[in-house]
Amino acid sequence: MRDLIVFVLFITLLPTCFLRPWFGLMAFTWLAYNRTQDLTWGFARILPISQVIAIAMILGWLVWENRPLWWRHPRMAGMALLVLVVGVSIEANGLSWDQVGTRYSELVKIVFVALLTGALLANRTRLRAYFAVVALALGFYGVKNGVWFLLGQGTIVGPGGMLKDNNDFALAMVMNLPFLWYLGYDLRDLRFGRLLRLGLRVAFFLTLVAIMATGSRGGFLAMAVVIFMMAMKTRYKVPAILAVVLLGLLGYAFAPQEYIQRLSTIASASDQSAQGRLLSWRVALNMVAHNPVLGVGFNNFVYVYQNFLTGVSLPPGLVYVPSRVAHNSYLQIWAESGSIAFGLFLFLLIGSILAMRRLQRVVRGTDDAWVTPYARIVETTLYGYMAGAMFLNRAHFDLMYQLVAVAAVMPAVVLAERGRLAALRRRRIGPAVHGEVQVRHADAFVKLPTT
Repeated sequence: MRDLIVFVLFITLLPTCFLRPWFGLMAFTWLAYNRTQDLTWGFARILPISQVIAIAMILGWLVWENRPLWWRHPRMAGMALLVLVVGVSIEANGLSWDQVGTRYSELVKIVFVALLTGALLANRTRLRAYFAVVALALGFYGVKNGVWFLLGQGTIVGPGGMLKDNNDFALAMVMNLPFLWYLGYDLRDLRFGRLLRLGLRVAFFLTLVAIMATGSRGGFLAMAVVIFMMAMKTRYKVPAILAVVLLGLLGYAFAPQEYIQRLSTIASASDQSAQGRLLSWRVALNMVAHNPVLGVGFNNFVYVYQNFLTGVSLPPGLVYVPSRVAHNSYLQIWAESGSIAFGLFLFLLIGSILAMRRLQRVVRGTDDAWVTPYARIVETTLYGYMAGAMFLNRAHFDLMYQLVAVAAVMPAVVLAERGRLAALRRRRIGPAVHGEVQVRHADAFVKLPTT
């Protein structure tokens, strides 16, 4: 029955994805984070639903709404340049397409979808739609797995794909926390805005439980970072921090004993998992020292791991060391693709965070302050990603690149909304004084008032 429902929905939505490429992008985003096909058990599970929707969306973009990609924006160009540098690294290391072709194609797809998101994100309505789609797509699993855990289930993993591993799933849930909390601040104009906001709050707390359910220590640390940064964003910082401490104490009191014991090993140097991570980090730094410019090759870390154990001190009593991944997104991209790619990666993250902090300062106390919750979502979500990336191989996580693109175009969305409101005022009270409104923008598809 599930397979039939998913298939019918897919067939029904496909023409709309072509005729309205923004709708197609939202459908593709939903499938990327919700992985609805993984909830089925039959033929729908193996259907290339995301690929077909992507084709319809791209064709619709080219035919109906061919908004240009923002190549001139530094961070947009930085994403494209990162893909190019990774490709050069692959070629320089002589890696075959059979070995890395699939993964590299995925990276190209991720960055292209991010660039397309920036191109189509033209107004406030679409901005809110994007954040709502991500919040609900991931929030579904936060609620579902949180309730499941409260009913007595054990460690819970994600639905499949990139979310299958418990650590990756925990990171995705952590990154969704700001979506669930801040999105409610821009729902007041909707008919059931208060009820929707309450629902998002409930989903927020159930997602906290779902993160605990994964047993991921990296997820716990990333969650702590996000909650702390969210507390620091409030006007009343001391009460907020006290509330966070109280929440932590309640979590400690009701958490299963095995979860508490697992968290107690975070700082333990004798823990085997911690030893393996530290050893992989030293191996990664050895790779960087020998291949500083272009690295050892994309997705090649595990295959050359044994070659770079030379000179790396092993833990006492350890004779054989199995090949591992880097267990660190920063060292992963640095060791595999070199210092140029590593610098671009940091530029995308830090540049986006600084841009969102600057945007919040600029709009404070103005009519443009409606964008503040969205800027806070991007900022705090990237904090969570950066914290979780210290322990996970997620240098090429879809949501991170999409948020970089959203951060790049958000000022233009503010200008578009300002122009829309100015046009409404002119229609209501007559023409504005010449020169009162002067807004410039390079995107011809964003209709703004001019003098």
